[in-house]
Amino acid sequence: MSKSRSGLENGAMPVQPEAKSLTLILGRPDTGSFRGYLAGQKQGWWDAVGKDALVDDALTYVELESEATKVRTFKVDLIDGLLQTNDYAAAVARANLPSASEEIVHRRVDVRARRQERLTGDKRLYVEAVLTEGSLRTQVGGPEVMRRQLERLLELVELPNVDIRVVPASGAYPAMGTPFYLLSFPGGFPDIGYIELLDKGVYLEEADDVEPYVRKFNCLLDMALAARESAELIAEMID
Repeated sequence: MSKSRSGLENGAMPVQPEAKSLTLILGRPDTGSFRGYLAGQKQGWWDAVGKDALVDDALTYVELESEATKVRTFKVDLIDGLLQTNDYAAAVARANLPSASEEIVHRRVDVRARRQERLTGDKRLYVEAVLTEGSLRTQVGGPEVMRRQLERLLELVELPNVDIRVVPASGAYPAMGTPFYLLSFPGGFPDIGYIELLDKGVYLEEADDVEPYVRKFNCLLDMALAARESAELIAEMID
């Protein structure tokens, strides 16, 4: 089950009612950082989510992801939101926010569902996801929810733009304990790193800051099971 790493879209998108251009998001050298451009702008579906459901940095990430052509993600203890079923996402939301209303839980789940629309359609997002075996064995939401989640992963790996690899539980591995994202954009814009914390996120914008995470991700790919072997392990867990 080999996965191509080419075929990403080229060319930045112009400013539209639904989304900002990459120049607007990422900023220009004479006007500050990309986050400064987001203040006060109301041009995307993510603006309706609300800060009571997602913190500012998470909303910024969602907006950036909507413009990205490729996402590389490493998760330690849970499955990435782009790959989650609604029931799994709801269980994660309830665990993270035990006092949250069901409305807030629903809005968080809806954000994940909207993000996943990029996995199919005309402007597909290429996803390379590295997961630990432990994240797949943790029964988030209970056995039935987890079974459906694992089945969903097997459905997703059939997509040409989704590559899921599993790091087996056989010892130490690169970036142990440090989940992170790497976002790639069209038009020659530099990659951005993102580290999600409990109530905020850390963005890595300088090349010297991003490069160590690129190296770690490549090392994780080298250590992880191949795509077919990863799928076979997931199928064994379902059985």
